[in-house]
Amino acid sequence: MKICIIGGGGSVAVATRVITARQPGNSFEVFTKRDVAGYRPCELTYVLGKQIADFETIVAFDNKAMGEKNIRYHFKTAVTEINREEKYISTTDGRYEYDKIIIAAGSTPVLPPVSGLDGKGVYILGTDMAYARELEEAIPQNRSAMIIGAGAIGLEMAEVLVRQNYERVIVADIADRPLARSLDTEIAAMVSEKMQAMGIQFLFGERIVKVGDAGGKKRVYLSNSQYDVDFVMVSAGFRPNSELARDCGLEIGPTGGIKVNSYMQTSDPDIYAIGDVSESWDVISGQPVLSMKADNAVRTGKVAARHLTGDSAAEYLGAVGAFIIYLDKTFVGGVGYTEETAASLQGKKVKSIWHEGMSLPKYMGGHPVKIKLVYDAETNLLLGAQMISKANIAAELDRLGVAISEKITARRLAGIETIYTPASGWPYGPVAQALDKCY
Repeated sequence: MKICIIGGGGSVAVATRVITARQPGNSFEVFTKRDVAGYRPCELTYVLGKQIADFETIVAFDNKAMGEKNIRYHFKTAVTEINREEKYISTTDGRYEYDKIIIAAGSTPVLPPVSGLDGKGVYILGTDMAYARELEEAIPQNRSAMIIGAGAIGLEMAEVLVRQNYERVIVADIADRPLARSLDTEIAAMVSEKMQAMGIQFLFGERIVKVGDAGGKKRVYLSNSQYDVDFVMVSAGFRPNSELARDCGLEIGPTGGIKVNSYMQTSDPDIYAIGDVSESWDVISGQPVLSMKADNAVRTGKVAARHLTGDSAAEYLGAVGAFIIYLDKTFVGGVGYTEETAASLQGKKVKSIWHEGMSLPKYMGGHPVKIKLVYDAETNLLLGAQMISKANIAAELDRLGVAISEKITARRLAGIETIYTPASGWPYGPVAQALDKCY
């Protein structure tokens, strides 16, 4: 089977691995506009923050190993056309026939339509390593910056800069708090307080008007103020690279992502779409959403690969809105809806509870854990969860995410057996205690 893959991100690595393991003998042509593959984009800020030595450290691509599996990568190569009738694709280095296509074209950072944002001294950070390399050069040459956007990338970059002794780091966002799509005001306020203590200045409720030059600096005009800084970084979200799919007549969903079924097939059954470019759906409401996260790339790549190789039971289960971020040695994360978002759901009697506990006893090195649960008081189904702690809360958030996805009630989840040893937690831990407050 001839398989053409458009894109070279993490979802592609997973898809090719699963296909070659399940069905040896296929040939792959992988086309990417980038000049490198085989790294996790989430680690780019860790390199910029010097927690990882350099960009080469995170690259795990082995061209010889790929060749032995009949996987040929075409770097710095754009796909210009998909001809579905004659089953070939056109690229900047030739024409290739296919039996199946996997579109993993990824996403592009959004640059708001503001005058001056496309000029010198303005940077963005996307999944392409080229963006991060530009920032790597700029950071040591400057001492102040404004970051537009208080999402995960914006906050991570703010910490990167203050850790490198920047004199001034400003984060501006039109929302009223950091991580507004994922956190309600309680935990968001804790994040703000923690980062302000590091020396980061926040400007919430501010809209960027224009960017200009002023005496060798960038002057940023906001809706209520203006500031001069050495450079500006924009972190305002991403859009799926679905233009090629649209041009060849594939169905595009309302989010702008490529519409797929639960097998990751597009409206053409011989073409799959995975990762950031595919449109997901929210497990609570069933509404279409974009889920641009590393774990979603892995899941979608795995499902497409298994289905393509004959596993008819392979199924994508949608998105639960899970996220986690590590700031100032503290984990902040959530799954499902914020209380603010849940309140807009029809037919739900939304309630929330707040709980504080310890990850371990203090004498075992434990840390405080703060938890907010959002639930439907009539059905006892969880709608969302948010947590913050210096302890690693990923496993607990995973557990809560499974409950939301599989519609397990708070009462039932609280009654399910869990593992315990003194070094790992409590026999009756903070999450179990929080769940017991929901009924």
